Amino acid sequence: MRERFEQKSERVASVSSKAESARMREAFEAANEHRDYSIYTQSMDAAQEAKARSIFPYFNIEEGDIIVDAGSGTGAIAELAAREFRGARVFALDISHELQERAQKQKALSRLRYGNATERNFPDNSIKVKYYSTSGHEIESFGGLGSMRKAMEHTFLELVPGGRVIVRDFAKPSRNEPLYMLVLSNAGIEKISEEMPSENIDYNLLSASALLECFRKEFRGGGKFSFEKTIIQGKEYIKIDPEWAHEFYLRKDYTANWRQEIKEKYTYWTPEEAKQTLEELGYVNVRVIPDPNEWILKNRLEGKIELYEMTKNGLQYVPFPMSHMVVVGEKPLFNGENLPKKKEEEVLREGVNYRKILSSIEINEEDQIVKIGTREFRITKAPPLIGTKKLVFCLEGVPLRILKVVRSDTKNDHNVFKSMFQVIERQQILERHKTPYLKITEYDEEGPPFRYVVQEGLPENGQCAADLIQNGDLREEDIEQMAGIINRYEKGKEWQIDTNPFGWFRMPKNDGSTQMVYVSGKVYRYDERWEFKKVGLLQWLDPSYVERQQNFSAAIPTEKDRERLNSRWEEGGKYIDWWKAYLDPSLL
Repeated sequence: MRERFEQKSERVASVSSKAESARMREAFEAANEHRDYSIYTQSMDAAQEAKARSIFPYFNIEEGDIIVDAGSGTGAIAELAAREFRGARVFALDISHELQERAQKQKALSRLRYGNATERNFPDNSIKVKYYSTSGHEIESFGGLGSMRKAMEHTFLELVPGGRVIVRDFAKPSRNEPLYMLVLSNAGIEKISEEMPSENIDYNLLSASALLECFRKEFRGGGKFSFEKTIIQGKEYIKIDPEWAHEFYLRKDYTANWRQEIKEKYTYWTPEEAKQTLEELGYVNVRVIPDPNEWILKNRLEGKIELYEMTKNGLQYVPFPMSHMVVVGEKPLFNGENLPKKKEEEVLREGVNYRKILSSIEINEEDQIVKIGTREFRITKAPPLIGTKKLVFCLEGVPLRILKVVRSDTKNDHNVFKSMFQVIERQQILERHKTPYLKITEYDEEGPPFRYVVQEGLPENGQCAADLIQNGDLREEDIEQMAGIINRYEKGKEWQIDTNPFGWFRMPKNDGSTQMVYVSGKVYRYDERWEFKKVGLLQWLDPSYVERQQNFSAAIPTEKDRERLNSRWEEGGKYIDWWKAYLDPSLL
């Protein structure tokens, strides 16, 4: 099935892009003539977590769904999506060979696809979520006026019924009346010689006023907008259309890559235009969510630029319009017989107000009480472990028990509750595969969605596999036990467990021996990208992946990492030889 999808999507991309590919390639190369990719990619990747937090909450993803990052650049957010929404297939789509080469170097779980994001690159009715993370303005700038509308039109065809398009980008001001812009900070060179060629200008040395003049003269050859300087009560104001004031003050600090930045127009839709465009193309449930960049506001605008409007009472202060917005639209569901069959987890999302459910959880660490609905739990003074989707508390009393509670501050609420679902509803799969795990003693009886689960506790002398790896203390029997469990799952190619070392502990048994025990408890549908040989094996062989953990989850090896492991594999070594001895050869 997946191979057929790959073949079909490649044919679609080939056919749909032929007419436009030459023109787009020429436009793209001209637009990127002066782009410093080292600066460009650093700025893109630096904000990846913030961008993910802006767009991931609107993903409605289940296992097996397809996600496309349109205009993916270095693929950094695509990799975050592939890890966050385990079980989904993530494609990183971009037209830049340079950026795709950079993406290839850090690719771990996503798949790269070369193509023009304005065209159809995937089969009709195949994608669950397609997102444009601050890439729409580049598509519109280099592809020509109306390119994003065209992209939305083709995306509509590619989406499955109920699928979503998500656009996170700059917001064009809705206001049309002129503004009076006051520049508060004008440090730097105020005037440039008319004879000086633009290629000789060091834009880092210029004042804000000088940069505005450069912007007027150099943006797309000059003459695209105008402004007027006027003195009011002894202060110099710049009378300018709101759209171009917005374009200027949002880019005035990007001087290191200025020659590239002036080729791009940051804004193309007002919030009203965004909603109207998607609705005209057939999208339903269209939402426009303000997504102001507080860092830009605090560090680049406040105290440096002020905006005013002229009223009958004189100048009145005007707040900055929203810098960014997130636009979400859905493809309508088919009616009657064509309604897609629901997957098992999809019932969790329908009509569920996750925020209301999360508000029923009260955590008071000072009083050592966790209240969840009508249930109350006494916890120890030990601070909770903060996992990617759950908080883990130790409960008072004996026998030892732990309380796992869904987190309220993650990137996607549905994904958090789905994770708890994978622990509670799939216990029989752990039993069927003879997996030693922490047994469930209680769970949220008001679910699904489930807010909490209580499991057997970890004895004080249990040892986390991550510590054993980092300290070089793994034993042959540890690896023999782990390999046996992995063999049972991966040979069946139906289910998978998480082999992240932080989710496994060496537990003492009454007879003096030890047993590797699965403390995470999550069970996933089989996904070849998460096979042990591609992800877990390196995490158990190389301590650096444990050291680079986030929220008790080891770093994910890239494809380049796996290639390097292949050369080491033949050389052998103690741990490699043990894995060779006990892992089924068909899984290597």
